Amino acid sequence: MDMSKAYKIVQIMQKFHKSTANLKNIIDMPRSEFMMLKLIKSHSDENEGITVSMISELLEISKPAVSQMINVLEEKGYVERVTTKKDRRVVHVRLTEKGGKCLKKAMDSYMKNISVIFEKMGEDDAAEFLRLLEKFYQIASEDAKRDEELK
Repeated sequence: MDMSKAYKIVQIMQKFHKSTANLKNIIDMPRSEFMMLKLIKSHSDENEGITVSMISELLEISKPAVSQMINVLEEKGYVERVTTKKDRRVVHVRLTEKGGKCLKKAMDSYMKNISVIFEKMGEDDAAEFLRLLEKFYQIASEDAKRDEELK
């Protein structure tokens, strides 16, 4: 592939990121909060939640930055910090009922928006787009895995 195609995909990905960077119009909350709530829900142990350390590792950001975001979400009533009976020194973060409802509402709005986009694309183009995106991801992840193994 020549560099102009590589440059074009980078441009499109940047445009796409910019267009979705302000999800507030779609989900009525900042993107960072939406992503954090999604991460907490998807990686939480049953009823225990997820540790700040694990969030930090998954997002590749500092623990203080994670704690700051958790503080904001806690003030809004979306998450709570809990300790486990096994080790009271370890603090877990989990969604509150309010946080779960807020995340569900945001996900529903987000999915509705994506559905509208796919409807406008048409069934054939949407299917082809998904097929190519999956192929792109598979190749990229194989390359990333190979690069990691070479280190």
